[in-house]
Amino acid sequence: MIEINLSILNQSYSRRMGWYPPVSNPEVAPQRISGIEEILDQFDLIMLDSYGVLCRGMKAINGAVDAIAMMRERGKTFSVVSNDTMTNQYVAAEKYAARGFDFANEEVVTSLDVTESWLPTLEDPSRWGVIAPQPHPTDKLLEGTTSLNACNGVIPDHVDSILFMVGTGWTQEMQDNLEASAKGRQFTMAVGNPDMGAPYYIDGNIHINATPGYFMDQLVEATGQKATPLLFGKPGKAIFQTVAERHGVTDPSRVLMVGDTLYTDILGGNAMGFKTLLLECGIYKGTDVNQAIADAGIAPDFIAPHL
Repeated sequence: MIEINLSILNQSYSRRMGWYPPVSNPEVAPQRISGIEEILDQFDLIMLDSYGVLCRGMKAINGAVDAIAMMRERGKTFSVVSNDTMTNQYVAAEKYAARGFDFANEEVVTSLDVTESWLPTLEDPSRWGVIAPQPHPTDKLLEGTTSLNACNGVIPDHVDSILFMVGTGWTQEMQDNLEASAKGRQFTMAVGNPDMGAPYYIDGNIHINATPGYFMDQLVEATGQKATPLLFGKPGKAIFQTVAERHGVTDPSRVLMVGDTLYTDILGGNAMGFKTLLLECGIYKGTDVNQAIADAGIAPDFIAPHL
């Protein structure tokens, strides 16, 4: 794994704003609330990020399980919307049950689901190199592509397109080889998980592992790639549209996107016309959220300490 810090994370996001939907901030300053129950009646559909909102690793965030139970009691419709490219909706319930949640498979949509719906459209899979560990749940759909992990990051000559899918198992040596073998070449790019980093905590201190969005950012920085990548996860619109179509959304302003990251959850939700709630218990835990909003130029409708 490749570790980065919060400053590098935010710099990577900010220089790739051209990959994302245009910023569309609320017209008024964010409203501080105590939790989602305070505003629940304003919305018909609640979209929830996973990591940093519901859980950290294998543990549910304090109060998150109770908040889901409260929303069920109130008859609210909700969907977990995650940039997870190791879990699709068919096995999601088992994953979340281990963390204390009672989600049904159909209540979860991941960027792996969106990626899997796209893979069968490839005209020539042999042109694609894929960053993902082996084995991977999508191996059948990836047949005919080249595993860049198995190539230690070196891009074969016949590959002219790269799918940045999963960060697990990707090393700095692989990244160095990727960049060296890409010099003087241009690639079509797609990314299952556009996140630049995934936080984890040791003794209360935040650490961040680089994720596929960062690998793609570094490739572009080192080799001058010109293509705008396809985004299958947040803040790209495809994953939000998948959920909205599933639930028959006709009034975006009656949808609330809850997340902990400005550049993915909040930017993407705002761009769809949803209302957005930024939680302080995730990536920005222990930092000045107002300063982060000012630095990013991305603002939510609401801010709360936790769900």
